[in-house]
Amino acid sequence: MKKFLHVIAAMMIAVPILAAAHGPSRQMVEEKIFINAAPDKVWAMVKDFDGLHKWHPAVASTELKDDKTRVLTLASEGNPTITEELESCNDEKMTFVYKIIDMSVVKTITFNSVDTPYFTLPVANYKSWFSVKAVDGGSEVKWKGKFYRSFMSNPPVPEGQSDSDAVDTIKAVYTSGLENLKTIMEK
Repeated sequence: MKKFLHVIAAMMIAVPILAAAHGPSRQMVEEKIFINAAPDKVWAMVKDFDGLHKWHPAVASTELKDDKTRVLTLASEGNPTITEELESCNDEKMTFVYKIIDMSVVKTITFNSVDTPYFTLPVANYKSWFSVKAVDGGSEVKWKGKFYRSFMSNPPVPEGQSDSDAVDTIKAVYTSGLENLKTIMEK
């Protein structure tokens, strides 16, 4: 019995330490919006992989490198870029999936004696799902992403690189894009 209690005590100490030692956990953001426009009209706008700048206010330009790779230049200081790859597009289901494959480094800081890059977005291993479906005579547009924070080491985490910073940033990207899409499509 004494051995059993020692094992239980050791596990109670080890589990929180191991949980904290694994690094960042995968985050998810999902945003939806209703647009009072026909789904095929909304789909025609959003499925254009070379046209994100036409409806997302943060994107200054979109350059198609090939039929599955685009480079977004953002409308912010220094014009940072994000390179994305289209994984799938289904016109019948009105869905597409893409992932970020590269981003500009906007600055580098020294944190805990290590040079730490800050990327265009504070995320890593980002993958996103986008869909349009008919709802109540209009369209429901859903944008979902899964990712890790860009600072992959264990805490402490540099300012602006936490899980909540990553979630808040992606939530702001989705919300501003979807709200502007709604404004454009409902004109």
